[in-house]
Amino acid sequence: LLKPSLLLQGELGWELYHAREDTARLYEALMSAGQEFGLGDFGTYAMGSLRLEKGFRGWGAEMTVDNNPLEAGLGSFIKMSKPADFIGKAALQQLQQEGLTRKLVCLTVEVEEDGPDAEGNETIWHQGEVVGFTTSGAYGYRVQESLAYAYVPLHLAQPGTVVQVELLGSRRPARVQQEPLVKRAREEI
Repeated sequence: LLKPSLLLQGELGWELYHAREDTARLYEALMSAGQEFGLGDFGTYAMGSLRLEKGFRGWGAEMTVDNNPLEAGLGSFIKMSKPADFIGKAALQQLQQEGLTRKLVCLTVEVEEDGPDAEGNETIWHQGEVVGFTTSGAYGYRVQESLAYAYVPLHLAQPGTVVQVELLGSRRPARVQQEPLVKRAREEI
């Protein structure tokens, strides 16, 4: 049988590290074992939609060299009280002292019927001024809404705040939401 060299449990899923020559047999074994549960293939667009609903940040989208983990809402993953110095610790301490000026938020976007969903890099407007940009977006099939993540000034980051997302030249209303939109499956069981 297959012997993965390392098996790590992730967010209600698994990462399998195995020899390349075992890939096809591993895939076939997983698909066969999951057949009774309706297991099937899915693509990166589906994975992107699911991560937005769950509030997972994406590398190169919500997390880049142009922002920091505090703005991205990832402060709980940083142990600032750690006695050891780590790369970026001094910069994060300075940011904590000075305070943030913007924050990543989850938006539900009112799109026109058959209109486009946000994909990322769309302009955010508030009271006729550009105030930020989207980092990623997609339709959330579980929540049945068009979703986007965006960096906005702190005064616009409260749930319920309405801004506009520019989609193909049309400014569409968007509401800041409390995240995650979909609770973790472990909490729903």
